[in-house]
Amino acid sequence: MNVITLVHKSANSYVIQTDSGWLMVDTGWPDTFSQLLQLLNQNNISVHEVNYLVVTHFHPDHAGLAQILKDLGTTLLLHEYQVPYINKLNLLFKKNPKANFKDITANNNMVMSEAESRDFLKTIGIDGELISTPGHSDDSISLVLDHSCAFIGDLPNLSLSESYDDIVIDDSWDMIKKHEVKTIYPGHGDSYELPD
Repeated sequence: MNVITLVHKSANSYVIQTDSGWLMVDTGWPDTFSQLLQLLNQNNISVHEVNYLVVTHFHPDHAGLAQILKDLGTTLLLHEYQVPYINKLNLLFKKNPKANFKDITANNNMVMSEAESRDFLKTIGIDGELISTPGHSDDSISLVLDHSCAFIGDLPNLSLSESYDDIVIDDSWDMIKKHEVKTIYPGHGDSYELPD
């Protein structure tokens, strides 16, 4: 699986090569579109080749450019649990119009359950699914690729989960580990390997 990490303003975005262009995980902050374009260009990827977007949770540093990408033709893949949280992010930025955030609309969104996400991802050559992994926020999801890797957003690192003493975080990690993933791609910081 070809995964490229794009880091801007301390937030990670990832692009994954599929049978149908590129799938991006998280977009970074508003006002960082020029940096994102530069990072894509450095990797010989046109923004018009980013056909799909997954947002791990609707916080400004992960979903800040979602609508800009959608306006360029990218389809936003949503876990059904995430839908109510989009408007919360839109409302947050209405209080801060200087951020140049574009409201995320319902157009060009594909809302799906975990099973439906597996079926869809299979059509673009990915064996995996979008799973609900709360712990950082209630709308947090992870993109898990079977026997390979997981993109977890801001779910606390597994090695720190004991210090949180939070059953929600523990349950989220149990869900991720069921997919027998090896590499973890977090929303901030370096990727890491899970212990055997």
